[in-house]
Amino acid sequence: MTTPRAAAIPALADRLAQHRSRSRRLLDAAQESMRRGRWNEAEELLWGSLMSAARGVAQWHGEPADDAAGLRAFLLRLGQQEQDRYIRDAFDHLAAFADAAERVRERRSRVDYLFLAMDDLAESLERLTAHLPAGADAPLR
Repeated sequence: MTTPRAAAIPALADRLAQHRSRSRRLLDAAQESMRRGRWNEAEELLWGSLMSAARGVAQWHGEPADDAAGLRAFLLRLGQQEQDRYIRDAFDHLAAFADAAERVRERRSRVDYLFLAMDDLAESLERLTAHLPAGADAPLR
């Protein structure tokens, strides 16, 4: 007979694997949208990827994963604790992407800046998912 506590561990592992997998799929889709010049679509997909990765890491650490503000505060604390600026600044990297996309749409900036912002956000996502249990799934890249 399985105790409720023992049953909760596989359920958590399943949720963490789902968050990691969803984050990867959304990041891949965002990168494809970028290649096609669909900046708005890429931004939406990146938001989803970040939220999924952040929720997974927050759940793994026993933190509430209810809203963006709470997740942002959690990532700020985790990034400071780990001395990892990519985790600490994950939401800022998303904002930088959004700003770069807006500048490109208004033709005030070159597209390559948008891809640089994407690289920073992808690195943040890689480092975030590295905080999930090793057995949950393979790394993003």
